[in-house]
Amino acid sequence: MGVGGSTELQINFSRPSLFYFTGEAITGYISFQNTQDKLTLDAIFLEFIGEMEYVTQESRQYYDSNNTAKTENYSKNHVIPFINIRVPVAQPQYGQVKIQIKNK
Repeated sequence: MGVGGSTELQINFSRPSLFYFTGEAITGYISFQNTQDKLTLDAIFLEFIGEMEYVTQESRQYYDSNNTAKTENYSKNHVIPFINIRVPVAQPQYGQVKIQIKNK
């Protein structure tokens, strides 16, 4: 679930590229503003998804309106997810089920 209309969330990374190599540090900051008097959350976490992407050149045959066989060449994108990691940023304190954020 994303951020609702009563909050504002901004995530800025230290560098503009969203491509990172294995073992490379990801740094930045998260800004969260609550416009309600009290907001209850289950948790706040970041999710990192690793994907491998490659392109293949393929062809297909079809028949035009004159019933003549035609060949069409095209590029096909393939995306393979290989890792999905959730990192908790804020979670309920021991013994609590929800996080309560009070607006100052």
